[in-house]
Amino acid sequence: MDDENNNKCQQRLKAEEIVKNRVDHTKNKSDLHEVNYELRVHQVELEMQNEELRENQIKLIESQHRYFDLFNFAPVGYFTLNEKGLILDANLAGASLLKVERLNLPNKAFIQFIDLDNRNKFHRHITKAKETGVKETTELKLLKIDKSSFYVHLETITILNENGTFKEFRIGINDINSQKKAEITLRDRNAKINKLLNVEIDDYEIAEIKLEKLIENLKSSNKELEQFAYVSSHDLKEPLRMITSFLQLLQKRYANKLDEDANDFINFAVEGAKRLNTMINDLLKYSQIGSTEINFEYLQSEKILETVLTDLGPLIEDNHAIVTYDPLPLIYANEQMMIQLFQNLIGNAMKYHGEKTPEIQISATRGKDEYIFAVTDNGIGIDKKHHDRIFTIFQRLHSREEYEGTGIGLAISLRILQKHRGIIWTESVLGQGTTFYFTIPDYEGINYEKFF
Repeated sequence: MDDENNNKCQQRLKAEEIVKNRVDHTKNKSDLHEVNYELRVHQVELEMQNEELRENQIKLIESQHRYFDLFNFAPVGYFTLNEKGLILDANLAGASLLKVERLNLPNKAFIQFIDLDNRNKFHRHITKAKETGVKETTELKLLKIDKSSFYVHLETITILNENGTFKEFRIGINDINSQKKAEITLRDRNAKINKLLNVEIDDYEIAEIKLEKLIENLKSSNKELEQFAYVSSHDLKEPLRMITSFLQLLQKRYANKLDEDANDFINFAVEGAKRLNTMINDLLKYSQIGSTEINFEYLQSEKILETVLTDLGPLIEDNHAIVTYDPLPLIYANEQMMIQLFQNLIGNAMKYHGEKTPEIQISATRGKDEYIFAVTDNGIGIDKKHHDRIFTIFQRLHSREEYEGTGIGLAISLRILQKHRGIIWTESVLGQGTTFYFTIPDYEGINYEKFF
């Protein structure tokens, strides 16, 4: 403040000196001339201030140009993201790395340019940067617009507003693809050298090659069978719908004209058609898991469970079931499949509860590179010899008179987890209840190179 006052005083003195040189102030002491003198002094002061402002503006523009050049033409990619991960700005190097026009980047989700297996890792990276407030670094695999991938090194800092609230993420990206490829090439060459030094291809390696070919053939066969199952079950629905409709029409029009045996036969046929329709619908669900494209996204598994419990509300109320759950993790999965999975497991727990009031507990623990979910009940249990059989399609352990269903729910659950690179298994004791375990990969902990 003192410096500012001194500067103003100096400007005032300088202005007065300039005006004195222009006007002989001593010759006329009238009030009018005194006012005129003051006005001229202020005018000179304003002219001097305007000149300073023009000079500062020029310097500011030059500084902005320097910053613009440094930002845009730096060899490192720079991105600015908002709290939701949407791109606010990007420099030319960043846009060039992704092979995207710079003008097309704002408001796009940055996560769409991250390899699927690295997205959970990126989520944890920016979360940590926000929590710690310091620069965080990591290595990821990014995707270009043509879906080709490359390795990068990320440095992220969090920028705050003047009031201390979050403003934006600033991310610097270095392309390390050549370095990573060189490391992979070197590793592969070392493996080949070790192989040549040790022994030529032996019987075990020949068997491995044959097994790989067999696996490829099985994959192809499975795909054809899935397509066949889908088309067949879809085409069966129309004639079955016709049979059911005519049977129900026959039942409605001629029930009073037929004897008791005839009415029973019609009832048996109608019930059989309904069961067949249920089986076809379940078969369609099973085949669609393998034949349709799956979209994955970040999901709060706890919210998925809450949705399922809302849908199953009437069933839970009818059975007076007690359903509890622990805090559940963020997962990268398909929402509809996760809903189907929880519905199948919780529905089974309530169906096979025996004489006890159903008590069901859902929990999850962190494994090495996965989350392990558990659905535990106090039901009738499953004999150990049937633990593998229950995941086979249309396999039933009980008659339809005891428990309804087609025996496909657990087969669908197995199929869902295969699509998520997870597994499912059970631990059970007859009469004491059952726990179904299943895993969902935590992609931060996985060595993603093994998938490529």
